[in-house]
Amino acid sequence: MPAERFYIDSDLTCGTSVSLTGDEFTHLVKVMRGGVGDSLELINGRHILAKAQIEKIDKHAAELSISLIEEHAPCSPSITLAVGLPRFNHLEWIVEKVTEVGANALWLFPGDLSEKKTVSEQQLIRIHNLMVAAVKQCGRLDMPSLSILPPLHSWHYPPEGSLFFGDTSPDAPLLFRHLPPKNTPIFFFTGPEKGFSTQEKLLLKNAWHVQGVSLLPHILRAETAPILATAILRHML
Repeated sequence: MPAERFYIDSDLTCGTSVSLTGDEFTHLVKVMRGGVGDSLELINGRHILAKAQIEKIDKHAAELSISLIEEHAPCSPSITLAVGLPRFNHLEWIVEKVTEVGANALWLFPGDLSEKKTVSEQQLIRIHNLMVAAVKQCGRLDMPSLSILPPLHSWHYPPEGSLFFGDTSPDAPLLFRHLPPKNTPIFFFTGPEKGFSTQEKLLLKNAWHVQGVSLLPHILRAETAPILATAILRHML
């Protein structure tokens, strides 16, 4: 990834101007020492890469003119991770790494055995910033979507697609033996540190008919399973 790539939450259109503010502006002028006339790249997390030049710098913003736009198709099929809320330091690791390895969406829900049941506004800001940093670092042009959902028992129906959950049973088949149908959306459920409750397992296996799978022959940590599941699925597909 080029060092001069910056994120902006704005539409990017060739021949228009945008203002870079906030942390990205600070990084541009304080860290990268950007100046008028310099070229840089802009992304907005919506599959667009823009080439731009710095036209003006003032105290709080840089005015950029966009000279070229490239649009890239999203990865297919989509991979959604439904993760029972872990401790926040583990969640930070999950957010950063699943962004890098190619998850399209992250659904967070309070598991029956989650120690933490909510995500604060400040933590949501932190999650967004981690995603931005990971997208820039790995060269992605799309930002994973983030949804905060209720407990599994409150869902009216399961999502439509190929459904899997991390099963710690010794007889659970390995994920790589279950190649999903081509172009079918994939949903992978993982639990918090203490795993799924008995009730959640019954819901997933018996009511929703979700395929339980193992990622490796041994049990993984709550923060490792979503990352490895995403990496295996992206490799398989």
